[in-house]
Amino acid sequence: MSDDATSGVHIDGRIRAVLETCGDGAAPSVRLSLLDARGEPAIVIQIDGEGAPVVHVGHPDRGVTVTVSPNAVDLWSGGNIVASVRSSEDGGVVEVADGEGRVQRAWPERG
Repeated sequence: MSDDATSGVHIDGRIRAVLETCGDGAAPSVRLSLLDARGEPAIVIQIDGEGAPVVHVGHPDRGVTVTVSPNAVDLWSGGNIVASVRSSEDGGVVEVADGEGRVQRAWPERG
């Protein structure tokens, strides 16, 4: 049985924020969407069922979006990552990709 739920915050008769939970189990994922004047997601904050947080600035499913997670900042355009800053135990990397998502440059350069 699923425990999916959605709640909305109304301001001046319009929904401006939506809180959703979905999934089965002890820790369902949760998503808070702050909506722009047209009702489109402007900022989306979500935590998956394993506790991984992600923040999207812009609509997370289309258009130009910035996605921030604990180990990366990704710039999206047209459904592809076009620039990324990532970190790991081995260090960090900056990548720039074309409009198709193919990496064109990476710093430090990979050998």
